[in-house]
Amino acid sequence: VLSKAARATVRILAEGHPASSGLLEVQTSSGSFGSVCGMNAEAASVACRQLGFDFGVLSPSPCGQYGGGSWCGAAGSPVAVKSLKCSGTEISVDECSSEPVDDTCVSHGSDAVVFCGARSVEVFPDGELRLIGSAGAPALPGEAGRLEIFLATSEAWAPVCRLGFTSGSAAVACKQMGFTGASGHSSCSSKQACGGVAPQLAELACAGSETSVLQCPMAVGDDVFCAPEESVLLTCAGPGDPIGKPAVA
Repeated sequence: VLSKAARATVRILAEGHPASSGLLEVQTSSGSFGSVCGMNAEAASVACRQLGFDFGVLSPSPCGQYGGGSWCGAAGSPVAVKSLKCSGTEISVDECSSEPVDDTCVSHGSDAVVFCGARSVEVFPDGELRLIGSAGAPALPGEAGRLEIFLATSEAWAPVCRLGFTSGSAAVACKQMGFTGASGHSSCSSKQACGGVAPQLAELACAGSETSVLQCPMAVGDDVFCAPEESVLLTCAGPGDPIGKPAVA
């Protein structure tokens, strides 16, 4: 028998910190938060809109397969609902159906991971950065992602080329997104990681002390001759926001 998800409060955690991408948790009638043991794609959209984002994407990968680690709920932690199903038109997840939690959820292997974001590209400022994981959604903390920059001249996101990309550039890019620093960068090695868009920025040569990549030497637009497989992958350290943040009006 389907039941209603208890109370409408939701949150997303990555490494224990509130985030736009990570483990989805729902607050129960007892006041505690618990993970979601399976959900449909429409439920991800409803949960993200409830948190103030424009849209949400349900991760296609199991929660135990991110960045070489696990994003599942901790062993022994609560599970709030099972099989959360929404139509996509709901205002809150408490309008959606779910099933009672059973023993199949105890291991947390079916915990839902979601990615939330803003859809309107025109609200992003020039030079905003984001990290895109191999699943095509924002990279979770600790996961290598394709570094992309929003360029006002083209009003679009584009990858950053690995050519001329320095360790200082990696550090500045990660700090610009709110992370404590960079833990590594490399070339993309698969079609999923590289994407299908050619980089529009290359020779990014930050010293490491800058607060924005726009303060660094670079080549953009017609001066860039890089293929999609030359996109740079970046891994950032600590908590941060891997998705481009809309400009504040």
